[in-house]
Amino acid sequence: MLGLKLPTDPRWVRLVEGDLQEVLTDHAWCEQKAASNAISLIVKHPELTDLVEELTRIAQEEMAHFGQVLEKIRARGFTLGPERRDHYVNDILQFVRKDGTREERL
Repeated sequence: MLGLKLPTDPRWVRLVEGDLQEVLTDHAWCEQKAASNAISLIVKHPELTDLVEELTRIAQEEMAHFGQVLEKIRARGFTLGPERRDHYVNDILQFVRKDGTREERL
């Protein structure tokens, strides 16, 4: 049905079935965050033409994915709900370099 390259773990299916609305909402917000991060990098590094072009494509693709997930949410009679905090991302951000030039931090 989805054309997945690997079989889905039955444990994952059981988790999803337990709260499909939460899974779809989390997925939608992840797509939005990916697009927002791409746009933020464009704003911070407009002089890097190749990066801007690639990130523009990525931002558009991620927002298209957001729209697709939003359609699934609506089709099931759900609403998007508030953005979820992502503790995983916050943990990763601790490792982002804070010193050096803009290019070195990128």
